[in-house]
Amino acid sequence: MILDFSSGQGLVMPSEEGKFAGLKFVTVTPGNRDRNLPRIQGIYTLLDSATLTPLAQCDGAALTLLRTSCVTTATLSKIGTKNLPRVFVFGSGPQALAHILALSEISTPREVFVRARNVGGVGLFLEELTSRGFSARAGSDKDLATSDIVILATTARQPLLSPSQLKKDAVVAAVGSHESDARELPGELFADSQVFVEDIDVALREAGDVIMAMDEGYITREGIVEMKALFSGGVHPTLHSRRVYKSVGMPWQDLSVFGAAYEFLS
Repeated sequence: MILDFSSGQGLVMPSEEGKFAGLKFVTVTPGNRDRNLPRIQGIYTLLDSATLTPLAQCDGAALTLLRTSCVTTATLSKIGTKNLPRVFVFGSGPQALAHILALSEISTPREVFVRARNVGGVGLFLEELTSRGFSARAGSDKDLATSDIVILATTARQPLLSPSQLKKDAVVAAVGSHESDARELPGELFADSQVFVEDIDVALREAGDVIMAMDEGYITREGIVEMKALFSGGVHPTLHSRRVYKSVGMPWQDLSVFGAAYEFLS
């Protein structure tokens, strides 16, 4: 559920599974960047599903970073990644960093290329990556054309690339936008790519990239693969073509991650 406030939005994400229920409330405040405050803030409450008694709380934004990057990485491990990939990242914020760190758990990025609107942010991001041992620099169109993995973690509302700029077997993960009228990817990219989403019905409500590509005639519902089919082995990735993963974030992911952490620490 998305709530509109005068200075931004509130996102409410409830979930229940087994002995736990959970409720995440996060706010998105674009103007906070000028105040040196986080754009995304929030809190997550874990509940006992039988009594709805609160059991624990954590930082909602931190949980979002963890589960989004880990789910992306788990998906990329299934749809195929090279061991020494060249990685191109659009965005220089917390989600971009979280994805590079998570990706390094399943592969060893040979090079990391970064592009973002905030030039100062790019410089700081590159310093952070370099300090962590990555070979990283600002990315050019030539770098994009040779990249094996492309991650888009931005607030863009219009496409940031075109299919002609990508390798024929590039793996693309778009995780930034979560609104029906916002997109990071052009519809044309979906026409010659194998497309993966967490849940088709949710994607057709919230994933502007997918919604607009379908409205433009580049993809059909039947051409979209759900995560459960990928992880169960019902559908296999086509390794010699482009693969696109579009995420909007699912409440059950937050619950699974924090529920497991709570049990581990209890």
